Amino acid sequence: MSKPLAKIMNQSIKTGIFPRKLKQAKITAIYKTGDELECGNYRAILLLPDTNRLFEKLMFNRVKAFITKHDILCSSQYGFRQNHSTENALLDIVSKIRTYMDKNLFSRGIFIDLQKVFATVDHEILLYKLNHYGIQGIANNWFDSYLTERYQTTQIGTKFSIKERVICGVPQGSVLGPLLFVFYINDIQTSSAKFDFFLFADDTNLLLGVLIDNNFSWKHHIDYIALKSK
Repeated sequence: MSKPLAKIMNQSIKTGIFPRKLKQAKITAIYKTGDELECGNYRAILLLPDTNRLFEKLMFNRVKAFITKHDILCSSQYGFRQNHSTENALLDIVSKIRTYMDKNLFSRGIFIDLQKVFATVDHEILLYKLNHYGIQGIANNWFDSYLTERYQTTQIGTKFSIKERVICGVPQGSVLGPLLFVFYINDIQTSSAKFDFFLFADDTNLLLGVLIDNNFSWKHHIDYIALKSK
């Protein structure tokens, strides 16, 4: 199998076309929390063909080498990166808070937890960002082909839903999905010069050191942060 697979993979990369047969996915619903009869309380995990993982792993290694060579991802991103973990993120956050304390500043934090982020990624924006970071030409066409014209069906027990076309999002449970999302959110730290950003995939922490005097008012302080962060 190795020789024909290698030929197909090389042809896919040369032409910028991802095989259509590998874009057919089956969804299995994993219960998270809340009402078990509410569809929104389940995590949708895509089950893709085994051959698809070989294709994705090949491209993943290429993109990973490109990211490392050009130092593309922001240093404050700790998710889905080699030698980075939640422990690293927590240590750096604690270190930043201690730095604020040494300067007699109080630490103020905003914690952002985006919901269903993998399912809501806009393909056009993602492809634009990939092009911006240097994944251009045929390589960008390959990702366009990979993301578009995908179809999926949901299995509950022995029953299957009708096949539906996917119009947004990156495949959750895939090899490339997490890496593409990190690209998608990579520039969030440029949205404000007032905060220090700490990211773990879609979980984002914004820290700000502030000086509080005797006339401090929480309401005015919150209004001030909202105004200055725009």
